[in-house]
Amino acid sequence: MVRLKLLLFVLLGLAWTAQGQDAVPSLRGEVRVAAAASLNFAMAELEAAFEVAHPDIRIIVQLGSSANFFTQLQQGLPVDLFFSANAEYPRLLEELGLAEPGTRRLYAVGRLALWVHNSLVAQGLDPRALGMDLLRDPRVTQLAIANPIHAPYGRAGVTLLEHYGLLRRTQEVAWREMRMGIPAYFDLAPLAQGKRSFDFVYGNNVAQAAQLAATATGVGLIAYSLALADDLSRLGEFWLAPIESHLRLEQEVIILTGQARPEVRAFYEFVFSAEGRNILQRYGFLPTGGSP
Repeated sequence: MVRLKLLLFVLLGLAWTAQGQDAVPSLRGEVRVAAAASLNFAMAELEAAFEVAHPDIRIIVQLGSSANFFTQLQQGLPVDLFFSANAEYPRLLEELGLAEPGTRRLYAVGRLALWVHNSLVAQGLDPRALGMDLLRDPRVTQLAIANPIHAPYGRAGVTLLEHYGLLRRTQEVAWREMRMGIPAYFDLAPLAQGKRSFDFVYGNNVAQAAQLAATATGVGLIAYSLALADDLSRLGEFWLAPIESHLRLEQEVIILTGQARPEVRAFYEFVFSAEGRNILQRYGFLPTGGSP
């Protein structure tokens, strides 16, 4: 009899505990995020601000190329949220059934900047005064850019060069097919005129392009959000491209199918909150809370 009463007590206790857990959903756990490289500094601040308000939730961020994440997510990359540098990859993932229904949203519009190292600015190559004409100068023989095969910011960079007459398309090819590099599909004469040579130096993503500009080429087409960050703002100056002068960088987010846990939803909604939008704005993004 004593054993029976003890068993009933334990079972009732377990039932009460389970009911309590259902009544008050836990917001403890981890949120795994795959984010475009353009979000490097902004995402770090979003993560820190969110964790102050939710100390029991840990945000784990992977930064990289949106295209690489697109491929990896189809192969089962274990993440909860995907913040892309464009709208195409989230839309395609949604069509493949890999996005939680109703979660594909436009979280920001990116901007593009021409960044120049201080060593060149000191020689009169100041992007704030010269804008895109700076690239015609004979001293500019290399330009860092994200690879347009897969990087949205690289594609925007190419269209910016076209807009200012610095590239002329000679062959109509889809972005994904530009495996031979930009010179194989565009006339570089306006960029190469008066120079012994002119070369594009490619980063796998826009953060790598920014690193190349800072350490190798001295000049790069990079995300405005990166140009504003302390690391690069100390090293150089930039010119902000008019938003209508290049491919529009509409950046979308999705929750991956089956991953809409309360803690994931909490971070997702935080990005669209007033605090989240303010952080994005500080890094040069144009925030928006609308659906695509």
